[in-house]
Amino acid sequence: MMEFSHARKVAGMLAALAEPTRLQIAFHLAAGPHHVSQLAELVGAPMVNMSHHLGVMRQAGLLDDEKNGRKVVYRFRPEVFTPGNENGVLGTLAIGPFRVVIRTPADAAPTKAKRKTGRE
Repeated sequence: MMEFSHARKVAGMLAALAEPTRLQIAFHLAAGPHHVSQLAELVGAPMVNMSHHLGVMRQAGLLDDEKNGRKVVYRFRPEVFTPGNENGVLGTLAIGPFRVVIRTPADAAPTKAKRKTGRE
């Protein structure tokens, strides 16, 4: 059984991840640490927005940050992230009893294609 206080923490971590820009950030951080401007460029987001998203993920306990000169470098916390060790898996996030596997796009689960209705 999961205690309510633990469930609340886990829910906060999952909520911090459950946003499109933050999912993109997670994908890039699975490859290794990045500084804010690198992530902003990779994701195509303004720096101020990127800083906000990274702050949300850091506050939730997903990320560590480290000042490197004038830049701040973000990485997954080691107790949360395990690098991938098999083909196509970039890494796994351990969020309480849940696991989020980050895969390369080619190995990602297929999505259902929209059916053509002939009215296009």
